[in-house]
Amino acid sequence: MKNILISATLAATCAITPAIAQERVGAHEDWAVYVADKPKECWLVSNAAKVENTRGGKPALNVNRGDILLYVTYLPAQKIIGEVSFGGGYPFKAGQAIKMQIGTATYDLLAEGEYAWSASSEIDTKIRVSMTKGANAVVNAESTRGTKTKDTFSLKGFTAALNDAKKRCNIS
Repeated sequence: MKNILISATLAATCAITPAIAQERVGAHEDWAVYVADKPKECWLVSNAAKVENTRGGKPALNVNRGDILLYVTYLPAQKIIGEVSFGGGYPFKAGQAIKMQIGTATYDLLAEGEYAWSASSEIDTKIRVSMTKGANAVVNAESTRGTKTKDTFSLKGFTAALNDAKKRCNIS
C-alpha cells in the first residue's frame, strides 16, 4: 500500500504543477484524469468541494492546509488497480482511523503522514462501487495539532472519470 504514497505525491504534484512526464487528459465535471507513461499510470482526482475545520467543537478559522484531494490510482505494472486514497493537506494524528462516508456506507482508511488509503484492494472495490452510486464522499480526520476536519467531495463526474482512467490504462 505504500506504493500509493508515491503515486499520491505524483498526483498532487500533477494537480498543482504539471510535470513533463504526465498529462491531464480528461475532465469530467468535478473529476480530472491524468496519465503518465514509462511506466503507464492513470489516476483520477478531485478537490474537496467543502472543507470544515474545528478545534474544541468550534470552527477553526486560521488553519493552514495543503491541497485536499481524493484519488483513484491505476499502476498496472505494480498490480495496483483502482486504489483509493486521500490527501488531507496536513499530517494526520498517529493511530487514528480516518473515516470515509458515502451514503450510508462508512469505510476506515489507514493514515501515514498526509495520506490515507484503505487496508485492501477488496475495500477499494467497495469504495469505488459506493462512489459510482453516491452523491458525495465525506472524509473525517484529525491533524497532529488536534484540528478535526470534515472534507466533502462531490462525486459528479466520478463514474465517467473512472471509466476514462481505466480505458487509458487498459483495465477492464
